[in-house]
Amino acid sequence: MVAFAMSTATSSSGIVPVRFTQRGFTLVELMIGLVLVSVLLGIGVPTFREFVLSQRAQATGMDINIALVTARSEAIKRNTTVVLAAHADGWGSGWVIPSPNPGEPEILNHVQSGNVSITGPDSPAEVEFSPSGRTMAMADFEIDTGPDSGNVCRFVRLGLDGRTSFEKGECTDE
Repeated sequence: MVAFAMSTATSSSGIVPVRFTQRGFTLVELMIGLVLVSVLLGIGVPTFREFVLSQRAQATGMDINIALVTARSEAIKRNTTVVLAAHADGWGSGWVIPSPNPGEPEILNHVQSGNVSITGPDSPAEVEFSPSGRTMAMADFEIDTGPDSGNVCRFVRLGLDGRTSFEKGECTDE
């Protein structure tokens, strides 16, 4: 909004109006702009937070899937049983695929970081693949990013045939 202020000046021919133009914003314009920005931020920040949490859960699910596929392919390639096991503190701290051959380094050692809760098989906290690539038991992994995620979790499900599937659903209370 541009406003003009009228002023008068005298000249030899009489009174002549002189126009001054405004530069910058008025206080009202500035306040309206701040209100609009705060409303947009109020709408956008929670949605962005949910997006970040959803992506974190999805990335963790992909990490678990990679570990499962790696363990399965190593079992088939080596023609021996290969195990994917949770770290001592549980699945939330990471997982490891130890080499089935003594003296060889681990096939995979993943340290989980971030505020993600992972619930996987326990007693024993491992998934075992036979030389044919099949599992000895089905396994479900639940990935929860916390109360801010709106009770929405990601699930990685492992079938007896060794294949994985992804699902998005409501978190279980454990």
